[in-house]
Amino acid sequence: MIEPIGRKTDKIGRLFQARLHDNLGHLDIERSFYPLILIEAGNGITQQELAGKLLCDKVQVVRIIDYLSDNGYVTRVQSAHDKRKYELAITEKAKLFLPDIKKALNDATSVALKRLSENQINELYNMLSTVEMNLLKDREKNK
Repeated sequence: MIEPIGRKTDKIGRLFQARLHDNLGHLDIERSFYPLILIEAGNGITQQELAGKLLCDKVQVVRIIDYLSDNGYVTRVQSAHDKRKYELAITEKAKLFLPDIKKALNDATSVALKRLSENQINELYNMLSTVEMNLLKDREKNK
């Protein structure tokens, strides 16, 4: 029997996270590295927008932001445009460690893609994007 794709990608994700932990053990956080990069790039991204980018629900995003906030990496700032919304901002502490996080992500990606040609890497990303799109369309159809 062929291993279900969700199981295979879950195992890959766990191995990838283990590699990140090995490289980022000096930080006082153990997860939620990628959301920090999205917040930095998001330039005033809201929790709801972050949930959309991460494909997770609002409760999960609140937990992520609470975790990062409690550890001094993210703050919630009231929006200047809409007083009902809060935008996310990285702290000076996060700015200090973002280069380490980005390097660790790049290193883990390099290890994962080692021995694959550039064409194979492009093909892999194209196939994974197609799988993602198939699942997103099916999810929307079944809502």
